[in-house]
Amino acid sequence: MSDILIINGSARLNGNTQKFIGKLTEEIAFDQLNLLEHYFMPYSYENQYPAEDRFETFAKEILYHKHIIFATPVYWYAMSGRMKNLFDRLTDWVTLNKEVGRNLKGKTVQLIAVGTDADLPDGFTTPFFMTANYMEMDYKGHVYFNSDDTPTDEKLAEIRKSFFSFITT
Repeated sequence: MSDILIINGSARLNGNTQKFIGKLTEEIAFDQLNLLEHYFMPYSYENQYPAEDRFETFAKEILYHKHIIFATPVYWYAMSGRMKNLFDRLTDWVTLNKEVGRNLKGKTVQLIAVGTDADLPDGFTTPFFMTANYMEMDYKGHVYFNSDDTPTDEKLAEIRKSFFSFITT
């Protein structure tokens, strides 16, 4: 098991987000979870979930890794709905399962975002670093890929070196 976990929030398993995950992580060991392949309901204030809901099983995978990388396409100037659903369900870990949520403290968090605009929309990274701060995780930044541009190998090497600079594996 790798120290790095990438959580892909794309609605396509082999879409642009996965393409750029592959480019960025060349020669980097990591585990990956695709939200598309896991079933869990949106957050419920009543904390009532059907037996088929697998949030706890899915989310506990996060606890086995030191470094969490969220990867999401930019949908309507924000993270994907699947990713937002995951973030909303983290509420369970600050209300119902606080002992589990406390285990996130000290983990590092990063973001890979993929879109078609020249730059990320203003405020896009806010939910990521604010959630990390709230959960006492260390937000280490983001990288944005414009899916219409293909970075050169040299540029990718530079991005990779910067993005993974703090990780000692």
